[in-house]
Amino acid sequence: MNTTPQAILVDQLEVAERMLGHLQRSWKAIQADLPVTAEQVSRLDDDTIDRLDLFLSRFGKLQDFMAGKLFRALARASLEDTAQDVSLMDTLNRMEKFGVLGSIDDWLEIRLLRNAFAHEYLTDAAAIAENINAAARCYPVLPDTLQRCREFHQHHIVRERSAGEP
Repeated sequence: MNTTPQAILVDQLEVAERMLGHLQRSWKAIQADLPVTAEQVSRLDDDTIDRLDLFLSRFGKLQDFMAGKLFRALARASLEDTAQDVSLMDTLNRMEKFGVLGSIDDWLEIRLLRNAFAHEYLTDAAAIAENINAAARCYPVLPDTLQRCREFHQHHIVRERSAGEP
């Protein structure tokens, strides 16, 4: 098993790709359900609830994986000194510097949504609808960010590594 930073990054990119594939299937499945209104929330049938819940779960898992594992693997594989990157904000700042994140604010909004799905049991129909619609609005950030991770890997890690080999 290869445990170099570059090999770990490749593994993390593959995992993120699989997760994105699952999220994209869920995204397609909820298109007819969007946007959701507060009035609709209490009348959603079980199948619609299951589709929306699966989308939100996959959205949160991919965001969490990218922030918790993929971004850190990308930073380590870049061979930059990451010893001082102790917080999520440190990692996000580095990803913005790398051009992986278009906006830290967008990523923080997604993080807050993920936290709302994972930790809040909302009973307010308007808040539930707002969170679902916000996740739908923010959805493109995840595949776009993963694409920029792949591009950074190809242009700055693979290319630099190849240039350094005899």
